[in-house]
Amino acid sequence: MDSKSKVVVFAIFLSAGIGYLFIALLQYLTSPSKDLKNDVRTSISKSDGSNPVLLNVGDKRSSSRRALILASNDPSHYSNHNNNNITIPPSDQNERFVDQIVPINYEHAERRILYGFFHPYANNGGGGERVLWQAVKCTLAQSERNIVVIYTTNVEANPESIVEKVQSKFKISVDSERIVFIYLSRFSLLIDSNYWKHFTLLGQLVGTMLLTWEAINELSPDIWIDTMGLPSSYLLIYLILKIPILTYTHYPIIQQDMFDKLKFPNIKQLKKFNGSIHDMKHVGKLVYWSGLYYFYRYLGSLVDIILANGTWTFNHLKEIWYNPKLGHQLHILYPPCGTEEEDTALESGSRENKMVYLAQFRPEKRHELIVDEYNQFLKKNYPGVDKPSLSIPTIVFVGSCRTSDDTATLTKLKEKVDKLNLTEFVEFAVDVSYEEVIYWLHKCQFGLNAMWNEHFGIGVVEYMANGAIPIVHASAGPLLDIVTNPGDTDSEEKGSEWYNEVGFFFKCFDDPDLDPSIQSDSQSYVKFISKESGKVVEYPTFSQLLTNLYLTSPDLVKEERLDQVRAKGRLSVKERFSNSAFDTKWKSFAEHLAALETKYRKDRRGESKSK
Repeated sequence: MDSKSKVVVFAIFLSAGIGYLFIALLQYLTSPSKDLKNDVRTSISKSDGSNPVLLNVGDKRSSSRRALILASNDPSHYSNHNNNNITIPPSDQNERFVDQIVPINYEHAERRILYGFFHPYANNGGGGERVLWQAVKCTLAQSERNIVVIYTTNVEANPESIVEKVQSKFKISVDSERIVFIYLSRFSLLIDSNYWKHFTLLGQLVGTMLLTWEAINELSPDIWIDTMGLPSSYLLIYLILKIPILTYTHYPIIQQDMFDKLKFPNIKQLKKFNGSIHDMKHVGKLVYWSGLYYFYRYLGSLVDIILANGTWTFNHLKEIWYNPKLGHQLHILYPPCGTEEEDTALESGSRENKMVYLAQFRPEKRHELIVDEYNQFLKKNYPGVDKPSLSIPTIVFVGSCRTSDDTATLTKLKEKVDKLNLTEFVEFAVDVSYEEVIYWLHKCQFGLNAMWNEHFGIGVVEYMANGAIPIVHASAGPLLDIVTNPGDTDSEEKGSEWYNEVGFFFKCFDDPDLDPSIQSDSQSYVKFISKESGKVVEYPTFSQLLTNLYLTSPDLVKEERLDQVRAKGRLSVKERFSNSAFDTKWKSFAEHLAALETKYRKDRRGESKSK
């Protein structure tokens, strides 16, 4: 063996050894101390029972906190918001509590189970958090023995304020006494894309693994649930804890389509490599993205239950993650949208000829595209008009600015509106209250969405639930899941026309997936190949769609027809996207996870193999 081979072999053994020691260390930290019960009894004996008593657990925080939670009448007390010290509350300072600090037979009907929800931004109040908290509520309701652990980096908010925000923001009430908050602070910045100037995705994957290490070092659960889309957390959970993993995926962070944007999208294309520095950089990109892609595929193979928020995400995950030979499951579970709570008392003829666009002011929402196309519609059909009339639809942009980038996007949009002399035709409602959002949804005839490949589109659901008829970009969630005819289960027929019983569709020549080779000379209609049916489908641009509705085919927007469209749309979303529809399915997954947890526990003990 030459010297180079020896170096390679040594490096392999060294890496394996370091990995083994790392896993052994974490397994030690997450294993309970044999003296814990006596230590608890001793600490309690020194207390007068009126105040929490400090328990010194050394480096066994995770296993000790876990044992105390499982025995406690008040699991929520063992959250670590104030500090990482573990204290025993007065309610647990008794012999009954001490006696409960023993391993319980895993087949015992009353054995408690810790469902760990890994959601670092649990207090952010967005659509992802609505999914999280509805799932938490369902998990607690599924069985009294279930305890929820929330792993969060929102250290600025205490548990009480987070629960209160969930109630006020989403109208979701949870049993807070059975929720333990584990605050993570050491590696919280590493999962933020803004932290990494280069190799962002790789940095976030590494950051997530470090954050996961911190999480299980504070408290190891029985079941791992990722509701934020942080796949590299699965690696440590699989290697160290060996427990069931469920992911609710809003979108795949890596897709096969990404390679189409590279100069060398695959190895076969490397025959075009000319040896230049420029081409070497592109080869480096291929190697980088290929490495991430196959690592992502491997991470997906570790998941027991994969839940996709819609058809677009489902199709991508089926392509890169799903392997039925491993016995894993892949399902669509639409997010809970609270559609049963929307006010349906909307009178016919009470709406104005306005189109509301409800979205954050971010570039991917393509507000400027709407303005440009709308300007073309006016110039083509109403030349010289400078004020709106009852026959001309106007636009209302309703949204929020969470960052300075959002504010800059809004400023640029307003400047464009002013430059095109559209200030009489376009209104803005920025950072408004929920009540004002509902006001606009009830006032406007239509609801707009121009985002390309929006994975789901909860804003479109809100349009339909509140009676605003959707005019949406023909892609992903709005096309395949939301604006679909009632009872339509044929994926090949979804989105085959530019309008249906509940809404209207358009495409753009700026769409990233535009195929120039199949386009005609028309500047008003866009052709694309449907991935579902394989057929070429033609859609109008937004400008042409408005022309169709208001000039070419005005019968489509007659009040009588719109009332029918509105009623069908409201009924459609109420049945599919309600909280109750989500609850029913989530509870079944929670039950299946509990069964898997027992199986995994048997496997760890070697009982399955012995039988």
